[in-house]
Amino acid sequence: MSIDFFKKGCQNSSSLSRFGLCDDESEPLKPAYIDEVNVSNWLAEVNNVKCYPVDFYAIDNCVEILRADGTQESRCDGILHYENKLFFVELKDRTSRGWTIKGREQLTATYIVFKSNYDVSTFANIEGYVCNKQRPLA
Repeated sequence: MSIDFFKKGCQNSSSLSRFGLCDDESEPLKPAYIDEVNVSNWLAEVNNVKCYPVDFYAIDNCVEILRADGTQESRCDGILHYENKLFFVELKDRTSRGWTIKGREQLTATYIVFKSNYDVSTFANIEGYVCNKQRPLA
């Protein structure tokens, strides 16, 4: 059975030159989303200088990805998409160690499942980012 990573109910969009990505820790079952106003809530900032229409598709808490044993696979928070480019994104707000390793594992697991459901050669560019509000230069 194929997995739909581009579910309409999991999508929000922006064409502003600057917007943020949020993942509310106070609402752990709420999917990540685009925010255009509340800068203090942003875990990652997107600089969209050419004001492309950008779609964000939430994955964690929106797309079910199960392992062979039926347990939930660890997933990244979402995918930014514009034109034929994809950016897998994991959002963190941590000062503790290990966040890069965990984030990379989440990106990798999500990409492997994505690749098994889509022809990745149809995309001009696919990248992955682990973003941490506490480490903005990382």
